Amino acid sequence: MHAETHSPNLAAPHVAAAQNQKEVTINDATDALDLAMTASLSVDCSAGGSVSVTAQQARRNVRLMLTGTPAADVSLVLPTVPRLLLIRNTTSRQVSVKNATGATAALAPGSESVFYSSGSGVTVAGLSTAPAAQVYDFGMLTFPTPGASETLEKVIIPRAMILPANLTGSVGHVDANPADAFTIDLTRNGFSVGTITISPAGAFSFATPGGAFAVLAAGDVVRFVAPSVADSAIAGISMTIAGSLA
Repeated sequence: MHAETHSPNLAAPHVAAAQNQKEVTINDATDALDLAMTASLSVDCSAGGSVSVTAQQARRNVRLMLTGTPAADVSLVLPTVPRLLLIRNTTSRQVSVKNATGATAALAPGSESVFYSSGSGVTVAGLSTAPAAQVYDFGMLTFPTPGASETLEKVIIPRAMILPANLTGSVGHVDANPADAFTIDLTRNGFSVGTITISPAGAFSFATPGGAFAVLAAGDVVRFVAPSVADSAIAGISMTIAGSLA
């Protein structure tokens, strides 16, 4: 759109010199401002991956509601229109909010935040808020001494949930301590989402890759897998993994 006929960012129409029926253009411009300040748009993210918002959608809505049940994390690509937007992530996946180039901002599952999109990068402009977490824990128990690379427990996740960074809040107990550090791999569909290490003194330490949280989707298969080298001393392992509903 040409700058002389429309406003530079919201593309609200300008009244031309000696224009007839000025009220039509003024009403259109007022409607554009009204929508830009109050309207909300539902953005379907079911496909996962890259999801684009058009310039017109960004100009005529102040709030974006991200919906759907994507199987992978989402990249929300905003247009090259300077805009302050409130974005809510109702999915169970991490969302990266970005322009085609420049800085990227993160939006966790179930959270809402204000972002400033400059057209060449996105930054957080307001504090992110999330609903109070609903506790959702699961655990494992095995009494015999595990074999090398043995699956100690398998859990099918019935609903989307979040594992906190470094599995904070998780607890464990062992009846007979290992001779050496004993590290159990926590996997989701065959890929590691955390580790649980039991020291020779029986102390448990929990970690996640990069110290980040992880999101589990309904139907994910979680396994507790023993290390590749057996330890004949350890026995009676139990633990509870702390989490929350997504």
